[in-house]
Amino acid sequence: TNTNNQTMLSTISHPPNTTTTTNTSASHLLALLSEPDRTLQSLALQKLIHVVDSQWHEISEKLVDLEELAEDATVDAPTRQLASAVASRVFFHLDEPSQALRLALEAGEEYFNLYEKSLYNEAMLQAAMEAYTKERANEKKNLAGCKDEDGEEEEVLDGEKLRQVVEMMFQRCYRDGCYGHALGVAMEARSEEKFREVIQQVMSTNDDSIIQCELSYSLRALESCTSRTFRNVALKIMVEEGYDKCSAETLNRTQLFAALQLLDDPSAVGKALAELLGSSDDHLLLLGYQLCFDLVSDSGNPGFVEEVASALKEASGSSDNEEGDIKVELKPRFEKANKVLTGGFLGELNLQFLYKNSDSDPLIMKRLKKALEEKGGSRISALHNAAVVTHSFLNAGTTNDTFLRDDLAWFKKASNWARFSATASLGVIHANHTSEAMTLLQPYLPPSNNSSSGNTSDYAQGGALYALGLIHASTSIGAEARHSASQYLRGQLQEANTSSNEVLSHGAALGIGLAEFGSKNMSVCEELKDLLMNDSAVAGEAAGIGIGLVLCGANFNDDDPNSIIMSELLETIQNYAKETQHEKIIRGISIGIALIHYQKEESADAIIQEMKSSRDPILRYGAMYTLALAYVGTGSNSAVKQLLHCAVSDVNNDVRMASVIGLAFVLYKTPERVPELVKLLLESFNSHVRYAACLAVGIAMAGTGDELSLKLLEPMLDDMTDFVRQGAFLGSAFILMQCNGKTSAQFREKINSILTDKHVSMLTKMGAVLATGILDAGGRNVCLKLGQTSSSRGGGINFTSMPSVAGTVLFLQHWHWYPMMHMLSMAFQASPTYIFGLNKDFDFPKHFEVQCNAKPSMFAYPKRLEDKKEEAKKRVETVTLSTTAKNKAREMRKKKGDEVEGESDTNIVKKGDGDSSKMSVDELPTEQKKMDLDVNETAAPVEEKKRKRREQEPSTHVLTNPSRVTSSQIDFCAFDSKQRYAPINKQRPSGVIMLRDLTPGEEEEVGKVKSPSAENEADPPEPFEWAPPGHDDYIAPIDIDNPSEDSSSMDPKTDSDGDAKMESTENNNGTD
Repeated sequence: TNTNNQTMLSTISHPPNTTTTTNTSASHLLALLSEPDRTLQSLALQKLIHVVDSQWHEISEKLVDLEELAEDATVDAPTRQLASAVASRVFFHLDEPSQALRLALEAGEEYFNLYEKSLYNEAMLQAAMEAYTKERANEKKNLAGCKDEDGEEEEVLDGEKLRQVVEMMFQRCYRDGCYGHALGVAMEARSEEKFREVIQQVMSTNDDSIIQCELSYSLRALESCTSRTFRNVALKIMVEEGYDKCSAETLNRTQLFAALQLLDDPSAVGKALAELLGSSDDHLLLLGYQLCFDLVSDSGNPGFVEEVASALKEASGSSDNEEGDIKVELKPRFEKANKVLTGGFLGELNLQFLYKNSDSDPLIMKRLKKALEEKGGSRISALHNAAVVTHSFLNAGTTNDTFLRDDLAWFKKASNWARFSATASLGVIHANHTSEAMTLLQPYLPPSNNSSSGNTSDYAQGGALYALGLIHASTSIGAEARHSASQYLRGQLQEANTSSNEVLSHGAALGIGLAEFGSKNMSVCEELKDLLMNDSAVAGEAAGIGIGLVLCGANFNDDDPNSIIMSELLETIQNYAKETQHEKIIRGISIGIALIHYQKEESADAIIQEMKSSRDPILRYGAMYTLALAYVGTGSNSAVKQLLHCAVSDVNNDVRMASVIGLAFVLYKTPERVPELVKLLLESFNSHVRYAACLAVGIAMAGTGDELSLKLLEPMLDDMTDFVRQGAFLGSAFILMQCNGKTSAQFREKINSILTDKHVSMLTKMGAVLATGILDAGGRNVCLKLGQTSSSRGGGINFTSMPSVAGTVLFLQHWHWYPMMHMLSMAFQASPTYIFGLNKDFDFPKHFEVQCNAKPSMFAYPKRLEDKKEEAKKRVETVTLSTTAKNKAREMRKKKGDEVEGESDTNIVKKGDGDSSKMSVDELPTEQKKMDLDVNETAAPVEEKKRKRREQEPSTHVLTNPSRVTSSQIDFCAFDSKQRYAPINKQRPSGVIMLRDLTPGEEEEVGKVKSPSAENEADPPEPFEWAPPGHDDYIAPIDIDNPSEDSSSMDPKTDSDGDAKMESTENNNGTD
């Protein structure tokens, strides 16, 4: 036997010298694996490793033998490793990466070399990274005491060998300079040690381009990280190991500021701002102002902004104490920064833009009112209320309430809670107009103790308190104005509690929640909790929502003393929701809990699971909104999975509806995913699910004009259920916000047809009415945006807008309570779409321009409606035939005594015309002359119109400062580098842009930021010297009643004819 084996070995090792042929089968090698001799098996494996990539389908039949050989302890180690390598490659071709990885780890470095690039090695590397990530995730779950929900049995891998492979992968990335791959693996595996190691490796390169690129990549990648705990740790590592060690030339201060803002560290943000504001470089100073505007507008967290302002004040005080000479120079800079942070300057900008650039069409409301009156809609309270809300949406933030004051009798048709809502609509129209808030609402506010009781109803007074909160709800207005409004509302709340007036309590509670939005003021929460415990259904619902607004986005840190109080308050209202029998109170508390857990992510999982498991459907309803707000903008697969599960499994329609709408909040940063997810839900048998799917698509795709989304909603406009049609109208209106007239023309015609059809149901018509206001909201200068959806901060993070999210969620509660419709104004005021360039003095240069590389009609305002005037019907004159004219002419000649008939016939023939049947123009009857002249006059312009050629529309146009810039228009806009002013942030042509003057010595033409009440005031006179009567320089006053020729010629307000021009100084902001 030994002799035969040696012969066989020599034959295999040294084949006879024959013609070379390619073996197409490995059967002869596989036969050796069945031999008991280990030498033959080893030799066969040495040959199989070279042909396994081509003959793997044959070798797969011997996988069992290969695995047994690889696991046999009696076989020498090289043979076991070789068997593992062959089996691993077979499993790789069989598309079994986990089995292939298990055997590849046993094969060792000789057969699994990561430094050799091949398909097999790359596949094994990917499988190793997935296994390492799962192992790290399981470790985290075990530490947290969680169980694996999948329950899948996974292959047990050698952990030590797996970590060695991972380490080899990191070393390979360092060697090849692929730091992005290493960062991705570290973030996916949630490994703080590896993430720190990679950042240190990046900083050790001392290459500015690599450092900037990798830090920017890390910041963007952490945005999509679904673990808030790891994200905070990674951001701290980036700041400590990355940004703090960068040179002044390498450091990207915008990214550093974004990282500190995400860490929720107001003291660090304040120090960073103080460093910029104290710099001698004008560029850094303007960058500090720019970051102040970004801080207020992007996140919309007033509590955090106030803490930053306090930290900035402390940082500026410490820097001033070092050198007293610098204090006077730096003081104006810090005052300007505080003016932006807490002084309400951004609110003044928004108010001025919406007031001066409003394109609101007054004919929309006139026609809407006429249509409702003709079809009997004004007699239906819900439609009348919807029309009032539509008027407030159309003029949101513009302070234009002309229609309201002209048709005050029509608005007074509202009664009871409809009057509450109608009065509250004033707050939507005059949002941000804090200087005139009390004056505007004075006729409706509850009377003071010293004044008479007045004749306004409790509903109007409660609505006025709600309106006062809506005016002060924007996070861009001054802290002092919000505080004063809050103090007034708290006083009214106490009086309402004393008199047990639930209408006033309801309005005051909502107003306080809006005025104290995001402030985390615990004293206010205690007052609202006392109102909640009174067990009044209407007032209790407002109290629950008010607590949620005040504590929106609150952090429950162990170091913060208020955290214990907030936790106790949260537990108290949670228990009260289980005890009370009022559904309105339970719903208010549920929505309040959702607002409190805004962006809490995994920290909110415990309370979400508790609410989901409740038997009360209203608490499960609140759990869906809590889940949506906790993971808003994260795109978390776990959150999406839970929402979809409840959308198809819960027995309550409201819960299913809330779960579908929640998808829009979780996925708003990738909005194209929402229509794909809810496409099948739009065909659901459940009408509530279809309604929610329409709203989810509309909220996610708001302002995009997406054709595919509109096609999805188009069949829903004719759905068999009326409230589904209402949802389709609302969703389509959101999508078509700020689209040009051509894009939205078909939808506007559909709305008009619904409004003029008396057979349409009330809910459908109500949806069409509200869609009218949403389409042209805010004078066509605002759009619903839950946050930024593209990288517009120069590589920074896209922040979610807290007021936009809160306002949209509360607007959706109008399904249960119509006054919640006004909450949508919070989203409108948080996202006016404009570009506003400011210089270092906070004035806007009029010669700053932005180039838009698109046709003007692409982003133009829709055409205004034209008021058709009914023309008076004119009597049509009878046409006179030529024969009749000849007969009349003959009779006239006979009367004149003409004797010769032939001569008269020749005289009536037209000169140059051989047709004797035509009369001379002079001798035609007057009626015939008029008819001929009319024909000639009307024919002339037609010829001119045919000759005119249509001018070709330019492919680009220029935007002046300030101008409207829609979210879809941003991608087409660019800054002109040749102009005088250079923007500090060149990545984002929208919002407030700080400008650097490249030629500061030249005179510049600028505009001042003014409130609407100051727009109508005359400018102060130029300096002059007054001379008394009798002096040589005395100028006599002009006699207005009898002006002389000299005075009229000197009067600048007279025209060339000497007639005085009367200027209208009508103030739309006065009270009726």
